[in-house]
Amino acid sequence: MTEDIWVKGYVYSVEVAEEPVEGGRYRGQILVKAHRYTGRDFAPPILIETPAVFKREHAAEIEARALARELIDGGHLEERIRVALQDAA
Repeated sequence: MTEDIWVKGYVYSVEVAEEPVEGGRYRGQILVKAHRYTGRDFAPPILIETPAVFKREHAAEIEARALARELIDGGHLEERIRVALQDAA
């Protein structure tokens, strides 16, 4: 798992998980922990997985980092958070 990353108020980390069905394949995961500008904390963190799997852990981590920035910069992370919170309720 990476250390906490702060972008535009969002606090998240990135990790990689091995796919149980496709042994030797890895999927990137984003763990959204908080949004400091609004004072929201997410416990447990909101999990967002990359849609693709990779042969190398490093590739999965790069994909997760890129997806996090794409969601934040494009303004789509709030929608993912809202859906995840509704699903958890």
